Amino acid sequence: MNWFSPIKYDRPPVLLVEDNLRQAELTADVIRETGLYEVLMAHDGQEALDILSRHERGFDFLSNAISCILLDWQMPNMSGDKFLRLLRQKEHKSPFKRHIPVIIITAYGDNHLRMLAEDSSLGMASAYILKPFDEAELLQSLKRVVFDREAEVMRELLIEQRSRWLQEISKKSGNNN
Repeated sequence: MNWFSPIKYDRPPVLLVEDNLRQAELTADVIRETGLYEVLMAHDGQEALDILSRHERGFDFLSNAISCILLDWQMPNMSGDKFLRLLRQKEHKSPFKRHIPVIIITAYGDNHLRMLAEDSSLGMASAYILKPFDEAELLQSLKRVVFDREAEVMRELLIEQRSRWLQEISKKSGNNN
């Protein structure tokens, strides 16, 4: 372990955690085509934790060298929510670390999973994108997190979006009674 990450990149490194190999390659290709990011891939949560450990800085007291994590929610071996919990627990151990921004990319629009992604005890995701995803939405979210450093703003927008969605459901259920 070095004081600074021993691995150097010309572009910000982004970790894509996706168990479906075809989906992982397609997503990585979309991101690589921009020429703005270095894409690292993991196929489950444990592999992602191993990659993160190789990118630790300052004997793991400082923020990780990974700029953003794109995380599938449903994976074998270690689910996205378990991975996110472990990541945030580790990050909370040092006051010098910033949370690595996480963008959830999932085929599941399930409200329960979405609420888990927004849960403040997990450190919250910066965006929640449904598959099949719109390439422009993915790239815009990535740009806002990595270059514009808007992870916190995006988390607030996600909460506002959920609030409006819950209000709409409440209105619809009120109209049905």
